Amino acid sequence: MGIEDKIQSVKDKLEKTPVNKATEKERARLKSRIAELEEEKQKKASGTGDTSGYAVEKKGDATVALVGFPSVGKSSLLNKLTNADSETGEYEFTTLDVEPGMLKHKGANIQILDVPGLIGGAADGRGGGKQVLSVVRNADLILFLLDPEEMREEEIKQEVHNVGIRTNSHPPNMKVEKKGRGGLEVTSTVDLDIEEDTIEALLREKGFVNAKVTVREKMDLDRFIDGLMDNRKYTPAVTAVNKADMIEDESEFEDYDLLISAESGRNLDDLKDLMFERLGLIRVYMKERGEDADKDEPLILEEGVTIEEALQELPGNMLDRFKKAKVTGPSSKFPEQKVGLQHVLMDEDILELNLRHI
Repeated sequence: MGIEDKIQSVKDKLEKTPVNKATEKERARLKSRIAELEEEKQKKASGTGDTSGYAVEKKGDATVALVGFPSVGKSSLLNKLTNADSETGEYEFTTLDVEPGMLKHKGANIQILDVPGLIGGAADGRGGGKQVLSVVRNADLILFLLDPEEMREEEIKQEVHNVGIRTNSHPPNMKVEKKGRGGLEVTSTVDLDIEEDTIEALLREKGFVNAKVTVREKMDLDRFIDGLMDNRKYTPAVTAVNKADMIEDESEFEDYDLLISAESGRNLDDLKDLMFERLGLIRVYMKERGEDADKDEPLILEEGVTIEEALQELPGNMLDRFKKAKVTGPSSKFPEQKVGLQHVLMDEDILELNLRHI
């Protein structure tokens, strides 16, 4: 029996297993088995198949994958946002390779990749889906583009979910530590909806005999299983509905991040701002003593970065030369506050460094 048949067989058993407390352990075992088989399938598929046109070097400060079914307007949007010249057409499958473009916004260089339109079953390899989704896995943000006449939102997001990508989420707040002996120990800082013996059964299913698991958030079975898997990728995402000029009742689309039009340019500035925000980027303006801050070419960093981490992004071995720093801006209590290496920077801070001469 091939791996696809094994997965389907276990899925059939899961579908026939009723949902109640008495069957929780069995449903957990079946879900865990499905996750393991799908992970095994992805590992076997990695590196196989024709990948010409799909190997794209990451450039800039961050990378965004533009994901959607064919003919939703991805190529037109890429051309409008960047310096790319992706072929467009009023027919399906215009984009046959990954088309990169560079968006310059708020001082950041954001690489946008227009990947070939996905089709149903992409996660299983249909239409070169495995190669396309491998590019998506490497992106720092996913931009889902939908067509108002044929939304298919759940379908496109399920394809991404099926290859282990979890959008707008974070890794489960849990920890599994192997022990030399003592069996399985389950501790939790919250009231769990999962029975302890179900958790122990899942751990044994994954090969843990002696281990301590600590859970620090409420979670369901699927999220707990995610916490045990090795192939999960947690990626921010934006969901935009294109062709807004065709929409008569916009109130029907209030649950989506943005209504845009790649053709007319409507709301594209808002889209750029939203991508910058979801990527978690910040701008830090460097300042020389006695001079104005350089706001034309900010240092682009990730949210939560410290001055120590920022120095590692700068040339000239600055970390070894660091004496002190002054910060003016959102992260400072007052202008030109003197701070140390562990100070956390925020968007639009002005940073002045005092360095040792070597």
